[in-house]
Amino acid sequence: MTIPQEDLTSFGNEVYRKSLDLITEHARKVQDSVRLMVESFTKFSTSQRSELKSIYEKVSVVEEDADKIKRELIEQLTKSAPAFLYREDFIRLVIRVDEVAELAQSISRQLSRISDNNWLPSPSIGELFERLSGEVLTEYERLRDAILILPMNPKRAIELVVSVHEAESKVDSSYYDADFKLLMEVKRIEQLLVYRDLLRLLEDMADLIEDASDDLRVLALHRVA
Repeated sequence: MTIPQEDLTSFGNEVYRKSLDLITEHARKVQDSVRLMVESFTKFSTSQRSELKSIYEKVSVVEEDADKIKRELIEQLTKSAPAFLYREDFIRLVIRVDEVAELAQSISRQLSRISDNNWLPSPSIGELFERLSGEVLTEYERLRDAILILPMNPKRAIELVVSVHEAESKVDSSYYDADFKLLMEVKRIEQLLVYRDLLRLLEDMADLIEDASDDLRVLALHRVA
């Protein structure tokens, strides 16, 4: 039996709306994980070791909540095949954004372990990490804003993607400055390696956010084309 075109269109629109609801819920949840990660850097730089494990546990709960939303969205999109045209675009976006939460969890875990070994940073190195993680949060917040505005104004979402790229460029510049500062100031080789690994994870997160914004641009272009 052939399904009428108007029924296919109605079905696709309904899936699209439900997918947008889930992707925005997921984006908010991932933002919570990034904020907690930034808080963990603040505790790390001020030598508040007892707080770091608690924050890591909170990040882990948030990451699992985000993962559940991701699985729900993927399940919905899989069941909608093959009628929904934008299935792969949504899946790429939610997987990439979910990886941001996973990185936030990894970073928080690493900070807790470093603190347990009493490898606490000097004030200038602590400030360096706080500043860079704050810039990554700003970049993510711009992505979140673009995701939230997509259902109402896809053209505005496309414009906001540009601001995500601008924020990533700032993180990129700060990353190289921070890496050089670590090389100049951290004398213990094992501590230097761990700190540089933290920097790399923050840079990886910034790159993921930028890639996710490109996935979002594709979704937005579907609505304005």
